[in-house]
Amino acid sequence: MVLDISETKQDIVELSVSAWFYRNRAIAGFDNPARSLYVSVRELLENSLDASEEVGVLPEIRVSLSYVGKQDDSTGIPSTPRIFKLTVSDNGGGIESDDIPKLIGKMLTGTKFVLKQSRGTFGLGGSLALLYGQITTQKPITVESAIKGNPYRNVLTMKLDIEKNEPVILGSRKLPKRSEEHGTTVSYFLQGDWFRSKRRIQEYFNQTSLIVPYASIEFDTPDGEILSYPRIIDVLPDAATEMKPHPKGIDVEMLKSMIASTKSKNIETFLINSFQRVGPATADSFLKFAGVESNMPPEDLNDDDLVNLMERISAFEDFYAPSADCLSPAQADVMRAGMKRLHPEYVSLATRNPNSYEGHPFIIETGIAYGGQLQRSLELYRFANRIPLLYDESADVSSRVLRELNLSHYGLSNDDPLAFFIHICSTKIPYKTVGKEYIADVDIVRREIELGFKDCLRSIATKVRNKNRVRKRKKRENKLALYYGFIANTLSDSLGREIQPKLGLSKEVY
Repeated sequence: MVLDISETKQDIVELSVSAWFYRNRAIAGFDNPARSLYVSVRELLENSLDASEEVGVLPEIRVSLSYVGKQDDSTGIPSTPRIFKLTVSDNGGGIESDDIPKLIGKMLTGTKFVLKQSRGTFGLGGSLALLYGQITTQKPITVESAIKGNPYRNVLTMKLDIEKNEPVILGSRKLPKRSEEHGTTVSYFLQGDWFRSKRRIQEYFNQTSLIVPYASIEFDTPDGEILSYPRIIDVLPDAATEMKPHPKGIDVEMLKSMIASTKSKNIETFLINSFQRVGPATADSFLKFAGVESNMPPEDLNDDDLVNLMERISAFEDFYAPSADCLSPAQADVMRAGMKRLHPEYVSLATRNPNSYEGHPFIIETGIAYGGQLQRSLELYRFANRIPLLYDESADVSSRVLRELNLSHYGLSNDDPLAFFIHICSTKIPYKTVGKEYIADVDIVRREIELGFKDCLRSIATKVRNKNRVRKRKKRENKLALYYGFIANTLSDSLGREIQPKLGLSKEVY
């Protein structure tokens, strides 16, 4: 038998970015209707918060999730999963009409691919949520955007071409508006399971209100409820500043790309102009360490030279630590205001000094709330770049740190009403999954979290000890007052003389 090779040869298929994520959407959390509904709400809310904060305005966010379609007539119970309409509005700076299709309808296209802290990491969360909506409902997306000073609001209706990773414009129009209006509204349809995701989505809004107490957020639920989280502090965290990359945070391909686009005439000025915190002295010291002539043109480096240079960068210990100017911590006043939503008795906060991981700076902020209206013991609230992390808590590095803390060293126990808060901000959060659900167990990150928690525990322990000391002193005073009263009554009966109140003590004491 002769095998015809031409019959067995397979066609070569090239996938676009959106087509690949369409086939592998589960890695980003779109693996079932309940989880997909939660992730969709989360991604669009985070985009709206970023849009407002980037233009320096206190966020005003409105989220509406409503049922679409009819109930199952035979049971009277909504069928599961069902179709929903999700609408998210913000008061950000708005989007230019020509940019809407690219920013909303094309994956891995956005404004966050710079070295600056932001909620978005991969540039696909919001686009993937819209793609999920299209593949489950085949309904279009509507985007309304208004820019301050412009007399019109741009309204665009479109779909996504999955195979080409391109938006398909179905219609556009302009509507009149007030000159001072600004912001963006995204509305689309998707399949979801509200019954199974309800608790998680509501908890996400609750925790978001803790880390962004300067935002006013309303959520219209499919049940007809309106969950309102009013602003309780009129302070925005300091804005992050875009920075150059740090030498320790690049690889050979990035180094090659930077050299290809540089205008520097020699390798020394290339290092100074291309990297943060590299001055003439540091550049000269490194080039001597690497054995490279300072006046060598960057373009003369071949692939082997680039690999060797990268190895020397990794081995050089005298680079200054990455600058933290590209970070925007939550800040103590903001975290304290958010934690007060839980109505605790005591709050303690600690902000660690900036540190770095793989050439990227990070800051750990920790807080502990104690007593008051706290119900559960050892509650853990995790945040990364002001995003609540709700899934996979047991695998998170902060959860592991919490399990290893010996509370008895601080006069506390696992049964005490304690809530632990951890916020990490960085240009590169060490997430373990694309879904951004938990932080990897990185040694330097673990150490900073542990030290932050211990700083807070010492403060809480001092407050609790003082409280217990006051309570014990009051209890002792009450016992002494009762004892003195008993002695006074006994002597009064024995001597037949009336008690004369003294020292400001009431007659009832005697």
